Amino acid sequence: MSSSKLSRSSARRLTTAALAASAVAGMSLAGTSAAHAAPGDSGELKVHRAGTPYGDSRDEAKVCRFNLSAVNFETVPLINITIAPQPATPTRPTLTAAVTLATGKGHSQDYSLPNGQYKVTWTFPGGVPKQKIFTVDCRPTGGVPAGGGGVPTVESGTTAEDGMPLGATSAVAAGGVGVLALFLTRRAARRRAHGAA
Repeated sequence: MSSSKLSRSSARRLTTAALAASAVAGMSLAGTSAAHAAPGDSGELKVHRAGTPYGDSRDEAKVCRFNLSAVNFETVPLINITIAPQPATPTRPTLTAAVTLATGKGHSQDYSLPNGQYKVTWTFPGGVPKQKIFTVDCRPTGGVPAGGGGVPTVESGTTAEDGMPLGATSAVAAGGVGVLALFLTRRAARRRAHGAA
């Protein structure tokens, strides 16, 4: 009986030792994978509205005109970016570019894309590709004039000597000519109706 107790306790000790060895091996393997991560793998690409300072830590999910700001890329000199519409459609463009980095930081130029959802993917040699989704939403600003569309305002014209805008002066003159033509046409029609020449 004592041999069976000894074997059970030995089995417990061996199991405990094996578990401890596995835990130590797992921790050492986890440490090696972190130590062998490619420089720049902790890098991040931030989506900024145009005009946002490049060092700003904000990452905006909804933009109109925008640029990309790269940070924490360590010694990586260049990252390649691809901005693709989501879902992919032939009517919305896919943009590819490269961002040059100095001391792990850099930024792109400002971009304008059609409204919609986009996925930006960034890669560099030896690094793990990363991606994020953002939305381009460029709503019209300001009110639309009555009648809807594209007519310049009278105030935007140049002014005549009397201070009245030239566009308004032309409109008044054209209106006056139209009223005079209507008056003369009706007068001629009345004279013919009464037998006058």
